[in-house]
Amino acid sequence: MLDTLTANAVGDREIHVARHFKASPERVFEAFTTPAIVETWLTGPDGWTMTICEIAPEIGAPVRYRWENQDGEGFGLEGTVTECDPPHRMVHTELFDIPGATDTGVVTTFTAEGAGTRVEMVITYQSQEARDMMLQQMPSGLEMSYSRLDAVLR
Repeated sequence: MLDTLTANAVGDREIHVARHFKASPERVFEAFTTPAIVETWLTGPDGWTMTICEIAPEIGAPVRYRWENQDGEGFGLEGTVTECDPPHRMVHTELFDIPGATDTGVVTTFTAEGAGTRVEMVITYQSQEARDMMLQQMPSGLEMSYSRLDAVLR
């Protein structure tokens, strides 16, 4: 069981992310889909906060996040939930508002494993270049956020 994040390039356009959490699939799914919980842990590197958080476990629901640092710099993303099977799976689109970003598809699964939950994300990018750019930037901030989620789930 992985208590730290793994993020690997697969094929030309995908990143596969996996992490284990010591909580039930129901609790972890709720922590991924309830704005009041998401905004406490999905803040990325230290010094950043989530200033906008919209997500709901419903097909057609908008996904909107925005992060800012103490200097007022920020970025965000928008998307739509396209599939949802609580507490097992959620699929959504997202587009970051940063240069070079392209539409992505994100499939997140929540699988009971031991006394906890294995979360796996398959993120599909429009190009290998876009995927490689995110693979350089995303894992460290996401692991910091997932470490915060560990504390929320305890």
